[in-house]
Amino acid sequence: MPLEDAKYPRPKLVRIVSRLCIGGVGLQACALHEELASSFDTLLIVGRLAAGEKDMSYLLSSEHNVLRLPKMSREISLWEDALSFWAILKVLRRERPDIVHTHQAKAGALGRFASWIAGVPVIVHTFHGHVFQGYFSPLKTRIYLAIERILGRLSTRVITISESQVREICSKYRIVPLSKASVIKDGFELGHFGQKGRQEARKALGLAQDAFVVVWAARMAPVKDMQLLARVIRLAAERLVRAYFLVVGDGTERALFEAGIRGCENVVLLGWQDDMATIWSTADVALLTSRNEGTPTSLIEAMSSGIPFVSTDVGAIRDLTVPPLRELPGGVGFQAANGFLTARTPEAILYCLEQAEKDPAVVRKMAALGRAFVLSTFTQQRLVHEMKALYHTLLEQSGKKVYESSQKASGDEGYRDGRPIRIS
Repeated sequence: MPLEDAKYPRPKLVRIVSRLCIGGVGLQACALHEELASSFDTLLIVGRLAAGEKDMSYLLSSEHNVLRLPKMSREISLWEDALSFWAILKVLRRERPDIVHTHQAKAGALGRFASWIAGVPVIVHTFHGHVFQGYFSPLKTRIYLAIERILGRLSTRVITISESQVREICSKYRIVPLSKASVIKDGFELGHFGQKGRQEARKALGLAQDAFVVVWAARMAPVKDMQLLARVIRLAAERLVRAYFLVVGDGTERALFEAGIRGCENVVLLGWQDDMATIWSTADVALLTSRNEGTPTSLIEAMSSGIPFVSTDVGAIRDLTVPPLRELPGGVGFQAANGFLTARTPEAILYCLEQAEKDPAVVRKMAALGRAFVLSTFTQQRLVHEMKALYHTLLEQSGKKVYESSQKASGDEGYRDGRPIRIS
């Protein structure tokens, strides 16, 4: 009998996310909370933003069934982390969910441990990326690996967002066995990208119609390698005179980046932008300079707008390429059918930008193939369908057939539906 059958109350699903910042995690947490509400009794637990991040809560239709925990943050704080853990544990003991699904490292640690103690039948965690490369020192990385392996044992299922990532999580880093992992790719509403005219968008931003526009969009964090981006912009000022860089985002590395581009006239910092469809409409190429990546939302948005990419060959970026891959001379990287993968040097990145700038016909072909690829692969409808199917499978395997409604309480360690509450 289907789990949605009226004979049974809807399964209770609690989703825990460290913060609803701009990016794939925020987009998907909001979308899944809204889209699954017809099949599940959903509760979204959210922490606070880090410095320089922009809130994506505007994607939620309301604060109904949203619990804010202001003490849960990306930064490590033993006191605030302990308070957040205790608050989550109280919520789970009260709500008695059938499924807890965590996103991001902090929420994954606090949420999974609290779920295990509370006896939650199904515990799921999604790795949207990972912090095992490009983030911390070797010692700290080993500590995080040890913690994740413990948390992996507590998890019913771990989700990765690409085939490359599942190999890393299961084989390279041995977080969980392959039998405990599922690949569910990102999914977004992409229909509004590529709808605005190029000339109109460039005019709105004061860009010359014949400029070669390169858009970089991400958090200004160490893993995004802002110094490498600054070096590329400086080198382009000498060798790629038509190039103009639009840098979208903010974060802790902004001051360092601004120092690196001081005096450059081929770049403008736009900060966070709500209307990325207009930004991508101005672009000739999307650029990423990261040390590590999952499947970055910026490149998916760019391709859905008909824009090829130039990206460092790191993390799961290869999962965004359309074959064949052709090796470029001098070890600078590879050319795919929809973009370029480069070594992590300014010379390699600029070489690929130069190839795109001098051959518009190739760029148009890349754009068409990239757009077709993402519009057939990264749809929100597919994401919701696959997530719902996985939840139902895991619930059936757990033996859950009848679902109990939860008891309500009041409290003051967080706030729900926009109002302070006591979690007791």
